[in-house]
Amino acid sequence: MDSREQAAFDRAATMTERVYEHFKDVIAIDTSVPPGLNYDRFVDVVEPKFQALGFDTERVVIPDELIDGIPLPLEGPRVNLVATRTSPASNGEQVTIYAHMDVVPIEEGWNYDPFQATLDDGRIYGRGTADMKGAIASLLTAIEVMDAEGIDPAYDLIVCICTDEEIGGYPGIWHLAKEGYVKGHMLCLEGGQDPRIGLASAGAVDVTVTTIGRSGHSGMNFIAVNAIDGIIPVLNELYALKQVVEARESDVPGPAHPQAPSDKMTPMFNLSVINAGRKSNIVPSSCSLIINRRYIPDENFDDVVGEIREAIDRGMEKSVAEDVEVEVFHVYPAMRTAGLEGEHTRKMVESYKLVHGYSDDDFVASGGSGSTDMANVHQELGWNDIPFTGPGRMDSRAHGANEFVRMDDVIAHMKVLIHYLAF
Repeated sequence: MDSREQAAFDRAATMTERVYEHFKDVIAIDTSVPPGLNYDRFVDVVEPKFQALGFDTERVVIPDELIDGIPLPLEGPRVNLVATRTSPASNGEQVTIYAHMDVVPIEEGWNYDPFQATLDDGRIYGRGTADMKGAIASLLTAIEVMDAEGIDPAYDLIVCICTDEEIGGYPGIWHLAKEGYVKGHMLCLEGGQDPRIGLASAGAVDVTVTTIGRSGHSGMNFIAVNAIDGIIPVLNELYALKQVVEARESDVPGPAHPQAPSDKMTPMFNLSVINAGRKSNIVPSSCSLIINRRYIPDENFDDVVGEIREAIDRGMEKSVAEDVEVEVFHVYPAMRTAGLEGEHTRKMVESYKLVHGYSDDDFVASGGSGSTDMANVHQELGWNDIPFTGPGRMDSRAHGANEFVRMDDVIAHMKVLIHYLAF
């Protein structure tokens, strides 16, 4: 190992208090989406941190009309931060470093304040520690370490701190890619310290089906039309379609899990939310169902929506409902990555091997059932060699109660970033 790199690694190991300060600052802002109300407050916190490190910064606000079609209760401006800094060692080569500032809402079961980064027995707890505001804290500290050691990155740095990844539709990084802010290659800070190589991500679409009936007194239901009765044949057709869909397999290996239906990526068809009725003695006039469909890269979005519409039509032929309404929200497209065919992914693997001592045999390459806004970058720019890295692990409870990262992994993540960006 280069002596300068060893010195940087040694310094990184001493930065636990400093990185914890950054964690506390970024976790303290409630950026749960929906509604995504405090994006501007979050940028107020992190923008001065990048400016103190010599970055030029720009706030990019997504116009309201571009997010009006998202069927969720959103509030506040969609403020994205772009921070740029040139490096004398870059020779003009650029890297766009991506992180999102939004987090999923809080659910029951927390033993710690989710918006107060709490260090307990070597773990930092809080919403967003793993997914993925904690990565912003480790990035800031890694850059501070490089600066303190006089190490210039091998790239000009473009840091994009973005909105709305957790809901999709029109996430901030897609807007920045459309507007020309994303350059060089992409380094995504949404990942973990486990030896994993992502080969693909699933597409996601929500389809809302609403059957329309006619309300009336439950004691005279023969003059009303019950919308719940009306959706039952539609549900039957959709459930039959679910069996067909979930029997399909991709040519991409799936995540290793003892309960997985296959060793390949498979689609998911979820009957996720159903709502109807206000009082037991009123015949409900409408009933809505939300289908969450995860589709594999082998499938086409139009075909996915088309077969759902066909199932709804078949059900309506047998339904008492007077009408049906169908709304489609395309959350994210599916994406295949370059995997180890990509030079940047290979470089990230080498960084992990250096920091953790992993061997080539430790790395598992597979597709994931999750969806990501990196698929929008791929859709817009054609990029598929996108390395992923973050301070969490598979057991970090991302999206769950008591989400956490280990301080040892935070330090390791800083070292991974130092090696990737400078050596």
